[in-house]
Amino acid sequence: MMAEKFLQNLLDDKEFYDITIEVGGISLEECNTLEIFKILDAAGELSLQELVAYLQSFLIENKANWMEENFNFVYQTSFENNSFLELQKYCTDLISKEPAKIFKSPNYFSIPENLLISLIQNDYLQMSEVQVWEQVIKWGLA
Repeated sequence: MMAEKFLQNLLDDKEFYDITIEVGGISLEECNTLEIFKILDAAGELSLQELVAYLQSFLIENKANWMEENFNFVYQTSFENNSFLELQKYCTDLISKEPAKIFKSPNYFSIPENLLISLIQNDYLQMSEVQVWEQVIKWGLA
């Protein structure tokens, strides 16, 4: 948010500034997923909406398995920035349509309580009540 405020102050300033933003080319296929999220975060801070949209699409289309395994990270990151709407939709869809995948995530135990409650109240949860209770107990003990 600080970068956004700085950029807005710069744009509102009556002085003339000759600013150049040079972006080099990178191959997203060669980046690990955390690096892509760092680039996405920076693009969001600088309000580079085309880049934000492109990175979100790339992640959803190419890194879905990683995002399911690291759902808590993706969920928290997506809702920290209002411009990550595609990631927010991805998370919401996964919660509503395939909640069992979240329970299978290795990082499941770090999800916040409100998300856990949303998961167990989901009508599409294709798990027995015993399995759900086992997961809730494991989450509570972690």
